[in-house]
This record gives sequence, structure tokens and C-alpha cells, in this order.
Amino acid sequence: MRKVWLVLAVLMACGCLALAAVPAEGEEISEYGNPFVWVTVGPVKVKAEAVATPEKLYRGLGYRQELPDGRGMLFFLPATAVQNFCMRGMAFPLDILWIVDGKVVGMEAKVAPTFPGTLRSPRPVNYVLEVPGGFAERYGIKVGDPVSW
Repeated sequence: MRKVWLVLAVLMACGCLALAAVPAEGEEISEYGNPFVWVTVGPVKVKAEAVATPEKLYRGLGYRQELPDGRGMLFFLPATAVQNFCMRGMAFPLDILWIVDGKVVGMEAKVAPTFPGTLRSPRPVNYVLEVPGGFAERYGIKVGDPVSW
């Protein structure tokens, strides 16, 4: 009898994991296969692609030709740590917002797609929002602004 319950528990767990991997009904997915999430930064809403897998975190927005205004990418990082980003494969400028504890703790503005170095968060963070270059200036976003999704 104990084996039957164990088998049932394992089957239920596998079923729950399989359901979790399927997009929720009505969930919008980008043309790159990433789910969208609405991110509010200060007073502004951004339609961001959410990425969390190692492959998606590595690729980011690289090798794309554009990022429409009002769109972005929200990186769900595996740990709160000082993060290093680069402009590998970029074709357009970005603003990079470093986020922890629901607020912007640092920004990199109008980073050129040809920037050769590494961009480092000013302190440990666990989220990064990339938006089109000039976004922060255009909407008055500043360090300390609240962020939610």
C-alpha cells in the first residue's frame, strides 16, 4: 500500500511540473518564446520579456535588430550578487536598470551597442531590466524608484 501512495505522489508531482511548464491560458508569449510580464518602474509600465534559464540569460537581447519603445527584458537572476553584463551581439543602445528589493539601485544609461567592456551592478542585485536607450531619461526614472511586476 505504501508503494502505491508513493507512486501516486510521484505521478502527481510530475503532472504539476508538466502543467507549470505550459503557458497559462491567455499568457502572451513573445516572438522569441519568452513570456511577457508587465513591469512598473516608477510611474511607467513596460511590457518585458521574462527570462530565467541560463541560455536566455546569456543571450539576452543580443542578435536582435530592435527593441520597440515600451518593451524590455526582465532578467530573473539565480542569486542576489554583483552582476556583470555585456553588449555582446547588440545592434541598438540600452538602458540597464539594476534592481533589488523592489527598487532601482543603479542604472547604466544609453549604453552603446559597441561598448566593449563589462557593465557591473553597483551592488548585489537579483533582477535586471533592459529597455531601449534613453528610456530612463525620457520617463524621469532614477535610482530609488520602485519596481513591481
